[in-house]
Amino acid sequence: MPYGRTSAAEARASGRAGEAFREAAVLIGVEPDGRIALIERAPGGGVHGGQMALPGGALETGETLLQCALREWREELGLSTEVEPFSEPVALTEVHVVPSRFIVRPHVAAVRLADVLDFDRTEVAAVHRLRTEDLVDGAFQLTQRVRVGGPSGFTIEAPGFAFPDMPFIWGATAMMLGELKAILAAHGG
Repeated sequence: MPYGRTSAAEARASGRAGEAFREAAVLIGVEPDGRIALIERAPGGGVHGGQMALPGGALETGETLLQCALREWREELGLSTEVEPFSEPVALTEVHVVPSRFIVRPHVAAVRLADVLDFDRTEVAAVHRLRTEDLVDGAFQLTQRVRVGGPSGFTIEAPGFAFPDMPFIWGATAMMLGELKAILAAHGG
């Protein structure tokens, strides 16, 4: 990222959880047809309002990061508590999200979702389905101008993904998808 990016390890070394940073987790659920559900955050939802994201959120007291990822995935996509991935989720590299002071642990797992989801409309403006074949295709990876920090923030050039029929994906979400892209490419797509 072009501004103030530090690694999760650097963020952990510089402060205590809950003060200098907060823990969070997301789930990248890969469906049998190779689609991944991403959310478009509702506008006005803090520094990340209106941005594209993976379903996830803040760690609650007493839960593990994997439990957090699954809970938030279900809540934001409107899934029942009985919906489970059908493969064991695998943890990917933590990402430090500077503007909101989160250290996010992404997990990836095979999932099965309904075509139409009754998602949480207070937090989510829309659900978009990304095809993994498009993720691996380098044609969609580029740099665009984005607004950082909401309406009172500033504009930067940011690397990310511009897929058809969805807003530009940049920041931590692009970093997590970039890691998944590398894994998929290394294993033949």
